[in-house]
Amino acid sequence: MSESPAGSSNSESRPVPEGRIEKVSDGWVLAFDKQLDYPAAHIWDVLTNPQKVENWLGQISPGWELGKAYTLEMGGSGVSGTVLQLSPRSNLQITWDDQLGEEAVLDWQVLESDGGALLAFRAHTDTADFLAEGSAGWQGIMAAFGAVAAGESPSQEEPGSSEALRDAYSREFGVSPTMGTVRDAADGRTLEFERWYRAPAEDVGSAVESSSGNLGMGQEAEIEISEDGGVAKLHVRQYIPGGTPEDTAALMAAWHLALDSAAIRLQGGTPNPNSHRLRALEALYRTAL
Repeated sequence: MSESPAGSSNSESRPVPEGRIEKVSDGWVLAFDKQLDYPAAHIWDVLTNPQKVENWLGQISPGWELGKAYTLEMGGSGVSGTVLQLSPRSNLQITWDDQLGEEAVLDWQVLESDGGALLAFRAHTDTADFLAEGSAGWQGIMAAFGAVAAGESPSQEEPGSSEALRDAYSREFGVSPTMGTVRDAADGRTLEFERWYRAPAEDVGSAVESSSGNLGMGQEAEIEISEDGGVAKLHVRQYIPGGTPEDTAALMAAWHLALDSAAIRLQGGTPNPNSHRLRALEALYRTAL
């Protein structure tokens, strides 16, 4: 999201990634560099003043304090962590522990640049899980930061824009989408997942069949697998029977875990049931729904 929540667009209004995803020796890095025409002191205030942080990121408690823990409420979900570095008007680095128990390290640097300031953001993570979705989300957050710095209210996200931007990051940087989505169609509601695996399509089909069968699901699902340059792209579509949002979230969490298990099988490992992660995924999808 730059001029709009979906990001800057070309003539066909397709979202364009403004960040980049890089593979490094110990994991992955998501990077954004945003030039802002304001003094570095002002950008630092937007980055660290709790009242302003609430407008572009979420409600932080108690604030960024070196060596201290924090909690952050954003969009109905919460994260927590610890402030690792806090150099006034220069650098903020924190750990970021999400509701699934996964940790990343986030780093912002404020640099004098071209009469204004360059805000350099880096997110370091061990795995590529949620990178496509996270990249789209952080692009929106960076756009919101720019709006708050300008004294404006961040734009509201347009329906479908985040998913389109997620797909753009997947295509450009070769990372798999992770989250499932719910779609309304003439024949009812369906859940859909897309996952990319670096394995032959036949092997992917067998791994997904084993994983979904072990969870007692998948019999009613439509599964399509195509190969593209050594990558098998899996698409799952399943009709959602009538039920509560909690029922839908539970079904989506089960599929999510099954597709994660398929990846483990394809890497030669043995998936182990993880009830804690399943419950965390259910909570994540309830929030998303």
